[in-house]
Amino acid sequence: MTRKQIQIIDTAKTLFLRHGVRRITLKEICEKAGVSKVTFYRYYSNRDELVKYLRDKMLEEGFRRFDEISEQDMSYPEKIQLMTEWRREFFSGMSADFIEDVFSMDDLKGKIKERFFLVIRSAQDKREIKKEISPELIWLVAEKIYEMVSEGKWKSAVPDYGEFQAQMRALFFEGLLTEKATKNQSP
Repeated sequence: MTRKQIQIIDTAKTLFLRHGVRRITLKEICEKAGVSKVTFYRYYSNRDELVKYLRDKMLEEGFRRFDEISEQDMSYPEKIQLMTEWRREFFSGMSADFIEDVFSMDDLKGKIKERFFLVIRSAQDKREIKKEISPELIWLVAEKIYEMVSEGKWKSAVPDYGEFQAQMRALFFEGLLTEKATKNQSP
C-alpha cells in the first residue's frame, strides 16, 4: 500500500466516522488527504468503493475480535459482557450518521447473518444458549434490531450507540425480569 493510498484511507475514515458517509464528498476527501482526484481514482473507482473497503476492514476487525472472545474459556454471559464492552468501545468513535450509513448497506446483512447463525448454533451445541429457541427466530429479532439501527430509531430511546448496545444486550440476554422477580416465580 502506498503512502498516498494510506493518506486517502485514513482521511476518509476520519471524515466518515465524524460526519457520516453521505455528507462527505470525494472532493473533501482529496483536499484533506492532499491528493488529486486522479490519484484517488488510481486506487478506487469511486467513493462508494472506498466506503466498502473501509467498512469491510472494520467488519474483519470486528469478526476477529468477536472470534477471540468466543474462543476464551469463560461462561457465555461473561463472553457477552466482553463483547458488549468491546462493541461499546468500537462504536464510541462513530457518529450516528456513520452507523446508519454503513448499516444500511444491504451486502453487509448477508455477512452478519452467516456469522450470526454460526455463533448461535455453536453456543447451542455447547449448551450456552437454549436449544429450544430457534436460531431463525433469534435472527428475526436481530433483524428488527438491525432495522432500528439502520433507520436511526434507537436515537430517540438512548443517548448514544454504546448505551444502545449495552441496553440491547441486557434486554436480549438477561430479559426484562429482575432477579427478585425470577426468585419469586413458582416452578
